[in-house]
Amino acid sequence: MNLFVAGYSPSPIDVQAPRRALAELLTELPFFDPAAVEVWRASSGRVVMAAVAHPASVTGTVRYTAFEADRAALFAGRPVLWSDDGHADGRGALDPASYHAPAERWAHRLDGRCTVVRADDVSLELYSDPLGAYPVFEARLGESRWFSNSAEALRLLAGDRKVDEEALASVLASGWSLEGHPVWQAVRRVPRGVVLALGEDGREHRRELLPVGDIASYSGRGLHARAAAATLAELTAALADWPGRPSVVPVTGGRDSRVVLAAAVRAGVPFDARTGGDPASPDVIVGARLCSLAGLPHGLLAPDPHGDRFSDLARAARLTAVASGGTATLADGDGFPLGPRSGPLPLWHSGQGGEIARVYYGPGRGQIAETLYAHFAGRRPGRTEIVSAEARDALRRRIGAFVDEMKARGTAEVDVPDLFYLLERMACWAAPSHGVVELVRDTTSPLWSARLLPQLLGLPSAERALDGFHLRVLRELAPELVDLPFQDGSGWPERRSELGQRIDRGRTLTRKARAELRRRAAGTMARRTRAAPGRAGAVGPAEASEAPADPFEATLAAVREAAHSQAQHPAWNVLDRRRVTRLLASPAVELDAMNRMYVWRLGSAFLGLPSG
Repeated sequence: MNLFVAGYSPSPIDVQAPRRALAELLTELPFFDPAAVEVWRASSGRVVMAAVAHPASVTGTVRYTAFEADRAALFAGRPVLWSDDGHADGRGALDPASYHAPAERWAHRLDGRCTVVRADDVSLELYSDPLGAYPVFEARLGESRWFSNSAEALRLLAGDRKVDEEALASVLASGWSLEGHPVWQAVRRVPRGVVLALGEDGREHRRELLPVGDIASYSGRGLHARAAAATLAELTAALADWPGRPSVVPVTGGRDSRVVLAAAVRAGVPFDARTGGDPASPDVIVGARLCSLAGLPHGLLAPDPHGDRFSDLARAARLTAVASGGTATLADGDGFPLGPRSGPLPLWHSGQGGEIARVYYGPGRGQIAETLYAHFAGRRPGRTEIVSAEARDALRRRIGAFVDEMKARGTAEVDVPDLFYLLERMACWAAPSHGVVELVRDTTSPLWSARLLPQLLGLPSAERALDGFHLRVLRELAPELVDLPFQDGSGWPERRSELGQRIDRGRTLTRKARAELRRRAAGTMARRTRAAPGRAGAVGPAEASEAPADPFEATLAAVREAAHSQAQHPAWNVLDRRRVTRLLASPAVELDAMNRMYVWRLGSAFLGLPSG
């Protein structure tokens, strides 16, 4: 990873300011050597850059910066360059000197989760990727403007802890911030898909790389499965082409990782296939079978040697907040790192992004904004959000404004939810989470590609809802992997009759209902074991000792203590206090999956963000 801060001002600026910000940031991110911070300053004094990266021992021979006397360039993330004849260059994109040229020469060819900054004596250009996969942030201090891939570094530079309550409410309600803004008022996220240029005249020039209207136009224009398969395999090979770094394909029992696994096999790149979980979990069982069909060895993901969110909750919350600017939470923190890793850092070819082609939020019809809000907040009958009524209304208005904007830009109603998933959830939920794990690996997500996007959206919405992209591309890449059922026992919707689809949905609902009944039964047992001796319904010592211990109980207790001991914490300004108090007073065994996610989000705020 390459952490950077870049500044521009019409008049000379403090060259040491970004170095100080990075040095302070690294006191809480022990993944880098503070002595390795590089600084470049234009002779005019108007442009400055500072950067610190992982050493070559863990990133191969690649350098992220090309600082020369009269010009500078750097990149972060994992870029890929497409040639005019349609070939992906993964290795050439790792040469930072190639970005010394003006962005107009390379920005339209760049793909992948990345950002680039280039400068000369009096100007600066910043590239943000078209899909918002790599968050970049900005802070304005007087006449100077500062950019970084760390919101926390810019907050330190600004010296301002004022909280953006709407962003914080969004994170608590859904696990991510609408529009991706950090929880700090002084720091804003740079919009996706722009080249932002600050020239000698001091004025900003902004060029949009992938307008919403263009994205909307892809829907229903057609899927060419063979071409899509070739593009995906070519892109996967390019993403894996990083000298000295191993590749991992995390295989699950779902659809998206199966397609990426097939692309990696077709590309012929060396990689390890791994699955998270215990040997009896459905994901592991299906992942092992997939690898067997593909003729590959299969293994389990190793635990973090530094622990996890259960073993060190406070540290996990603080590191997540610092690494994401408060835009990621421990509800998604299974793989978030707590310490540095030795040896070459892996390239992680995830299937995340394939949801774009699967109508994940359903087709748009009727009250689209209200439907999207229900998905956004995880709303279900009988469950209320943990944020206040005022915060809920503000978030509804924000989503309503998004829907109105998409319609105004020519998006058909049926496609609005897909754009919400792509531009909001992927860019503002997945992207910050990938940023947290970038401390120990680069997540590449081959399906999350601007070059592949027209194919992902090419089928009409009704066919996308039947997993048409995945099935047709998998048939091209690895037909032997098509017939194996998914982790829930279902098959491809497109290949099943309407009756078969109803049967699968019924099985899924039955499985969830049984799990809920088991959870409630465990909760009843827990209440009985807590009954005072001699009270009606109390159980004996032997029966009480058999009640299963819930490891989440310690997490819940720690979050409860942190919340109730910080009466002035800004999170309380956007929370429904009565709802939160009831939630935190509940026994852990009585909390379903959604309420546990609420607890993780609350812990991320009360343990990760400073109270004042």
